[in-house]
Amino acid sequence: MAEQKRWKEIDILRGMAILMVLLYHSIIVFPLDLHEILWCRMLHKFLWTVQMPLFFLVSGFCYSCRGGYKEYALRKCRRILVPHVAFSLLDILPRLVPNPLVHEQMDAKGAVLDFVLYGGSDWFLWTLFVIAMAFPALETLLQGSERQRKAGVAAVAVLFALKPYMTDFLLFNMVCQYLWYFFLGYCLHKKADTLLPAVERKRNLLPAGILMSICFAGFHAFESGGYFYPFGMLLELVCVMGSFVFFFAAASVCRGKAAGFIGACGRWSLQMYLLDAYALVATRTMLVSILQIRNPVAIIAGNFIADTLLVLAVSRFILTKAKVFRILCGIPEKSSDAV
Repeated sequence: MAEQKRWKEIDILRGMAILMVLLYHSIIVFPLDLHEILWCRMLHKFLWTVQMPLFFLVSGFCYSCRGGYKEYALRKCRRILVPHVAFSLLDILPRLVPNPLVHEQMDAKGAVLDFVLYGGSDWFLWTLFVIAMAFPALETLLQGSERQRKAGVAAVAVLFALKPYMTDFLLFNMVCQYLWYFFLGYCLHKKADTLLPAVERKRNLLPAGILMSICFAGFHAFESGGYFYPFGMLLELVCVMGSFVFFFAAASVCRGKAAGFIGACGRWSLQMYLLDAYALVATRTMLVSILQIRNPVAIIAGNFIADTLLVLAVSRFILTKAKVFRILCGIPEKSSDAV
């Protein structure tokens, strides 16, 4: 029963992460730039700091290489690479022809090169795919002799520390950064019986929230002052770990319909991520361009609520109706096939 509960909390945590992504995207720069407002800019920066590390941490926690590497690789190609290619190409099309719905225009050659060499606009899925494909080799080291385990841990730590100096070719810099959080999630799963009962306590909410806030403020100050590395990276790391404790503890006290809704967002997080950009175009056009709303709270809340309900409904009730949708959107045949 305890193991089942922890997986439920991880699913809720994933749901919280995707909701933070949708809120992050709701703080628009086009057709109205909300980043000119200080509190919007700071909220945007905070969400960016914690949301994706939490996603990769949860993905590492759920990682399992079963059935041999070939079967594992094919599963990850279907689950991650196919949606990445399909939706990246779909994202390129409206940018090739000038239109009032998108902010950034691109020529065909530049768009293709950006997609092939730098991951295109969908950096998250490409980064996750590279990490997922490489991690079984790292796992072999981590399960080997003591010297091999130390070498594996050292390699991940060094790559994370050197991230600011890494090239963005094939998003190698992003891989270096988020491999660390994937690795932490993997290690957390190994020690789940010991660590998670301590993390899930309600009393952790206040100290974790304070730690998260202080570290974020310090990280922002270091970055703004041009002193990002290495102290800024350390503060960012502690901020992310504080956010994990905070949101995991919050997930443990989440009950009833709220838990069911957020858990559903967690189960459909990949599809919600894929669809969000298209829903956002519709909602921001309606709110800002047609209804002429200028209040930032109304714009952010309207985008967030409408986008969340729309992409969740489409993911659950439309994409599952046709096999082609399931393939293109990475919906697994078995619900247990986690990212």
